[in-house]
Amino acid sequence: MKFTYTKPLYTITVLLLLSAAPLSGCHGALSSRAPASEHAPRVLAIGTADSGGTMYPAGRAIAQVINSSDLDVELNVSASQGSAPNIRSLRSGDIDLGLVSGDAAYAAVNGLGDFEPEPFQELRVIAAIYPSLSNWMARSSSGLSYVHDLYGKRIGVGPQNSSTETSAALVLSSMGITPENSIFINAGLGSGAKEVQEGTLDVIYGFAGIPINGLADLAASAPCVLLQYTQEELENILEENPFYYQEIIPAGTYENQTKDIATFGAKCLLCVSADMDDELVYKLTSALYSARESFKEYHPSMGFMEKDGFMYQQLPIQLHPGARRFYQDAGLLPHEQGFAN
Repeated sequence: MKFTYTKPLYTITVLLLLSAAPLSGCHGALSSRAPASEHAPRVLAIGTADSGGTMYPAGRAIAQVINSSDLDVELNVSASQGSAPNIRSLRSGDIDLGLVSGDAAYAAVNGLGDFEPEPFQELRVIAAIYPSLSNWMARSSSGLSYVHDLYGKRIGVGPQNSSTETSAALVLSSMGITPENSIFINAGLGSGAKEVQEGTLDVIYGFAGIPINGLADLAASAPCVLLQYTQEELENILEENPFYYQEIIPAGTYENQTKDIATFGAKCLLCVSADMDDELVYKLTSALYSARESFKEYHPSMGFMEKDGFMYQQLPIQLHPGARRFYQDAGLLPHEQGFAN
C-alpha cells in the first residue's frame, strides 16, 4: 500500500500540548535576587512536573548533583504542571531553571499556538537531560511490523489531550491513518497495555522516557514487538517538526527486543532565561557535564546524557551563552558556532 503524506501544522501540535494561560511578568529570577553572601549559598529553584512522570525525578537528580558540587549553590525542586507552566514561571522570575519539553520550548520561542500572542524569545538551554521517544508496541501474534501497518486497526493513542496523543495523531496523519479509517482509542499506558494483552487493542503508543513502565510490563507478560518506521517516514516527520530529532530505542530495552529500533523523540531541556549570569550558567553546565555518567543511576532515561552530543546538539532552541562557552572550552563545539544544531 502506498501512503500519501500530509503536512502537519505546528499549531495542531502545540495547541494540544500547551495550556492557555498567558505569559506575563519580568525576566529572570536571578536578576531579582540578592547575591549570596560569603557564608550562605545562592538559592535557586528548578521547576519540574508532577511526581508521576520523568521530569520530577530528573529535577531531583539535577538538584542532588548541583547541591553536592562546590558551586555554593542550593537548588530547590519545585513541582509544577510541566513544560508550559515552567516556561511561564521562568519568564515571570518565579523559578530560575525549568525542565521543558523541546516541542514546548520551540513553540514558546517562535510564538506558536498559545504562545502566539506573546512569545518568550529569551528562553535558552543549558543542556538536554533525557528524551521522550516514540514507542509503538503490539503483540507478536498481531503480524504487525511497521507503524503504517496500523491502517484500519484499533490504536491506543494515549490519554486525551496529552502530548502522547498529539504525537500519535501527528505521526498517523502523516501516513494517511485517521479516525475515519481506523479506530483511535484514548488509553493510558497501563490500561492500554492491558487491552493489548487481552486483544481488545491492536497496539499501544507511548511517548516518554524509556523504558516505559507500561510497555515493559506488557513485553514481560506476552511476546511483543516494537513497530518500526521506514527511514523515509522518519525523515518526513523530522522535516515537518523541527522540535523532534532521530533516536534509537536500543536492543534489550524491552524483553525479547533483539535489535535497535529507529525512532524519533523530543528532548527534555534544562532551560533558563537569557539574562541569567553567564558565569553561573558556565559553572552549572560544567557540573552537569562532569556528572553525566552518574545520572542513569537516578533514572534510566537520563543515561542518554552519556551519548556524544546529546546534551548540546540537535536542540530546538539556542544554548545560553554561558553553556555554549563551556561546551566550546571543553572542545565539544567549535568556538565560531553560534547555535547547537
